[in-house]
Amino acid sequence: MIVERDNKQSYSRSVYMDHASTTPLDPAVLEAMLPYLRGDFGNASSVHRLGRAARGAIEGSREQIAGFLNANPEEIVFTSGATEANNLALNALSSDSHLVTSTVEHKAVLEPAQALESCAVRVTYLAPDHNLGAPNTDQIAEAIEEDTCQVSIMYVNNETGAVAPIKEIASICRKRGVVLHTDAVQAAAWMPLDVEDLGVDMMSLSAHKMYGPKGVGILYVRSGVELSPQVLGGSQERGRRGGTENVAAAVGMAAAMARAANGRDAEAVRVQALRKELERRLKDRIGDQLVVNTPPHAAPHILSTAFGPVAGNPLDGEMLLLNMDLEGISASAGSACSSGAITPSHVLLGLGLPEQTARASLRLSLGRSTTPEDIALTAERIVKIVQRMRQQRVG
Repeated sequence: MIVERDNKQSYSRSVYMDHASTTPLDPAVLEAMLPYLRGDFGNASSVHRLGRAARGAIEGSREQIAGFLNANPEEIVFTSGATEANNLALNALSSDSHLVTSTVEHKAVLEPAQALESCAVRVTYLAPDHNLGAPNTDQIAEAIEEDTCQVSIMYVNNETGAVAPIKEIASICRKRGVVLHTDAVQAAAWMPLDVEDLGVDMMSLSAHKMYGPKGVGILYVRSGVELSPQVLGGSQERGRRGGTENVAAAVGMAAAMARAANGRDAEAVRVQALRKELERRLKDRIGDQLVVNTPPHAAPHILSTAFGPVAGNPLDGEMLLLNMDLEGISASAGSACSSGAITPSHVLLGLGLPEQTARASLRLSLGRSTTPEDIALTAERIVKIVQRMRQQRVG
């Protein structure tokens, strides 16, 4: 999406290449939400007319989301987002149990896992298969032990776009009697999520990664899987998540999922072609110094790159992003949730990148509004910035 700017100190056209961080609110989603931000303001726990209307909207949204996932409505728990959903899933574990996860998960899984270790939960962190960008099925099968209660592996990596073999992992877990949780946040806008076909037991989703509102997500929980509520003080969400429900947000999430399902396959093909064109243009101009971290089998919208040092001089990743922003390109270095940190991406380090190369990483993520003109402009400006920065470093 190219936006005209009046500010003479900035480029006249800017390009948003950070859709993996967040997406703009779809106008149709906003339209669906507006009644519940205005007149239909009732508390869904109230028994009067406004309360019943709010309850109807919540349950209607739950049914709609369940339909998209091929789940039952009672298996959908509304949360404040995927971070809460991930925490809710992992905190189902009890002391003296065993969790298997990977070193390249989102921090919203890694940090709860680390916290569980202080509660006598053993955690095995699997390194990714470098060809896959995620743990492979042999690693999962080998890591499961007699006391393993849960495996948590993300479906699509938020930094590299790597796609894990979730269906095959689910089959292994099912045979071993182990619950499988997956963070599918980056998959939802691009891939069908049929929980029966995938075989997962729990799945985290976030609305704002698929053109919905911020502050709402869901955790799919297969019937029979027990949760330990983390938010107490109310019986909402069938006792699994206390607090007055955000009706407008729930409606917005259902509308966003409906919008995502409409034409998803064709859009995925279109965006993947644009991503490959962007990669080609960067490779043609930068050559062997361009490191591509996105594996061949990846989600269509994420291109993770890094820039190797020249004459021993590493590129400064923060300066790269700053220069890109000044020239109208919005992107990120790895995960947006850790973009303020000066440490290199744990995902890229886990894939074996040298630290100085990982520090010069760049995640470019495409979306519905991305055009061929955006791709050409982005590649042109990145090449110019990288060449200028390298001349300064060598000089």
